[in-house]
Amino acid sequence: MNTLTLVVNAGRSGSTFLEQLLKKHYARERYIAHEDIPAQISKPRLYNRAYAPARCEEVLADKALVHFFDKWKYELKSRSVIETGWTAYHLCPILFHIFKERFRYVILHRDPVSFAYSRANMGNYHDNTFYDDAHEVSPFDRNSIAPQYKGLWASMNHFEKCMFWWYVVYLEAYEFRTKYPEVPSLEIKAGSLFSFECLPELLRFLGLSEADCQSYDVPRNEVAKFMRESFPIQDEWKAFERHDEILAFAHSMGYSLTYEQIEKQANKYVLPDGLGAKVRHSLNYWKLKSQVAALLFRSRHDPTRMKRAS
Repeated sequence: MNTLTLVVNAGRSGSTFLEQLLKKHYARERYIAHEDIPAQISKPRLYNRAYAPARCEEVLADKALVHFFDKWKYELKSRSVIETGWTAYHLCPILFHIFKERFRYVILHRDPVSFAYSRANMGNYHDNTFYDDAHEVSPFDRNSIAPQYKGLWASMNHFEKCMFWWYVVYLEAYEFRTKYPEVPSLEIKAGSLFSFECLPELLRFLGLSEADCQSYDVPRNEVAKFMRESFPIQDEWKAFERHDEILAFAHSMGYSLTYEQIEKQANKYVLPDGLGAKVRHSLNYWKLKSQVAALLFRSRHDPTRMKRAS
């Protein structure tokens, strides 16, 4: 029986690494995707925790989203599907409703502070972010699993809000596992994935032969220079101490975080040395560049452009 496996994760946790590793060795026998569904269509803030029949009907009335479910159904006719990206993490209830015994999932995670460093350095929840907020969950979302953060939200910086995002993703993953223990699942840490320690168990879970994985030479996502120049980490990280609830949850998942380790980690995300980096940061250069590129792209692909020119 061909199966659909979703790698439930918050992003920045090794999902791209896993996708590239699987594609390198198993692309012919599996349909391997990474963020197949854009977050603007999967709508983590709206379609999460859809357990009740009425919620399922609401989600399945979204034709743009159902298009991707139909795509996976088509692939399942000939081979199993593995979605490694984070943009579908909240759809476990819907995917189980649709695919039933064909559905299974892997929970992939790293610690919340490392995640928050990476996401905050990408500009998530930042006032000058490059992104929209379709995926930036908040305690004010209609079906939030952590509404107790409403009172604190206005005082939280973007690093703290990234920690909250991490918390929501894995609270929802564990909630689904508790509600549906019969669904096959596996839980792994990003560190054990990068070291290949968990690889034999993971490949067995995916129904893949370890003998076919001849090389582990795949790249890892590094910290981008333009992100460090756009959203350098300063003292935002120090607010992590306010979140005992999140840190206790992380501890239950096997993470022990010390102040010294967290402080040292900040060096990876600070503004690079040099006058050029400081100037680009002060001018918001990279965001302006992306906006100009977007305008040029739209103008080149504007169907009315030729008519106006003529």
